[in-house]
Amino acid sequence: MRSRSRFTIAAAIAALAACGGTPQATRVSAHTDDKPRAETPRAVDRDLDTRPPPKLLSIDWSTTRVVSEADALALWKTIAPTGRDWDDRLQEVPHDFARPLAIALLRTGNFDCMAAKLKSRPACSPPVFDVDKPDPDAGLGDPCLRRLLALWSIEQLEPDDVPSVLDALRAIAAIPPPESELTASALRAIPESDSARRLELLSIMWRAGQRELANTNLGTFDEPQLIEAATKHHIDGALEVLSASAHRATYLAAVGDDQMTAKARAMAISELVAQEDKLTPDLKATLVKATAAKDCSVAAAAARALAQRGDKRYLPKRPRTKSPDVMMRALCVLASYEQLQQADEPSLLASYVPAKGLERLGVAYDALSDVDTDGDGDPHTTRTADLVPRDQVVVPEIDDLVRAMRHCKGTVCTSDDREFRFGLKAIGADLQLYRLEIVERPPCAPPK
Repeated sequence: MRSRSRFTIAAAIAALAACGGTPQATRVSAHTDDKPRAETPRAVDRDLDTRPPPKLLSIDWSTTRVVSEADALALWKTIAPTGRDWDDRLQEVPHDFARPLAIALLRTGNFDCMAAKLKSRPACSPPVFDVDKPDPDAGLGDPCLRRLLALWSIEQLEPDDVPSVLDALRAIAAIPPPESELTASALRAIPESDSARRLELLSIMWRAGQRELANTNLGTFDEPQLIEAATKHHIDGALEVLSASAHRATYLAAVGDDQMTAKARAMAISELVAQEDKLTPDLKATLVKATAAKDCSVAAAAARALAQRGDKRYLPKRPRTKSPDVMMRALCVLASYEQLQQADEPSLLASYVPAKGLERLGVAYDALSDVDTDGDGDPHTTRTADLVPRDQVVVPEIDDLVRAMRHCKGTVCTSDDREFRFGLKAIGADLQLYRLEIVERPPCAPPK
């Protein structure tokens, strides 16, 4: 049986071979001619294409010499970067030429890309958060292209190059927001071991309005530099690293520092008072002096700290004066003080208004309204008028009023949302607040 089976299989295989094999082995061409068919051209896959890109610079680097800044600047003109191809062109620059080119470019400045745009920005335009890119055809004289070239240049520097470009780094640090990338790059160019120069650049950045950037770069400094940052350069982020208990003198100095932010000074007051059950003479003297601070919120914070420790002589009260400026200053401190009060504390505004009460006028603005409900000729505004009894007056719209009182012209103070118009009148021997008009402003109303 076994031998017969083997024979049968062999015979079957032979029969299949005689028939030409399996059907899959036979292929019929669909072409009727013998000419080979042309292949369709394929697009070059850039990811797989290993051919080098075409050269943009026709410079014989073997014969090029840069021995002076003038040579480097001339070479920049030959390289001729534009907003379209600056990166590709600089990639062709040999390493030996990068540093002299970088130093020469940084020393010639002109990196503030947004200066002209911000200066000519019309009223009511939205805030600017980003730096513009250069136009594709921008050349070496364009600040927005030079900004990118400066970023490249700073990366080429060695620590020994810093003294030769220090003035350039100072100028970069003084560029205001929305620039931040370039100023941060300038700070990184200075080694962390050179704390004096880093702190100098940080103070320049702070004065230029780069406050968040300055504060976030304080972590590399030790205690003496942090104290200097707070006391000499008025950088408030240093107070957050130092403590009121271990650095009491620094905190006392911050309370009286008109160049430090009001928020930081108020925080210093709070931290110092929290350290003492009874005010020490030096702290009390510092607080008393601070009640006359130019910034109303600092004066209010000092007055409240004294009142909470039993000394109510410095509470806001109506001044005995006929001077509108003195009265407006008192109202400014009052608004900041009442912003600090708890909800159940009484308002101190009553002492500022006459016995008959306060005339309160309001103008509400509705951009969608098309009906003139109050007959003033404007369908978008609605006017109201009330006489508030003296014992019921409170400081209205307190948070917005505090913001507005930082921007006063005479007796009119303006925030982004409202205009507060104070009516002052001599009643008896002194000025009193007899009327307050609150006008809602249209969205992004241009300044008057």
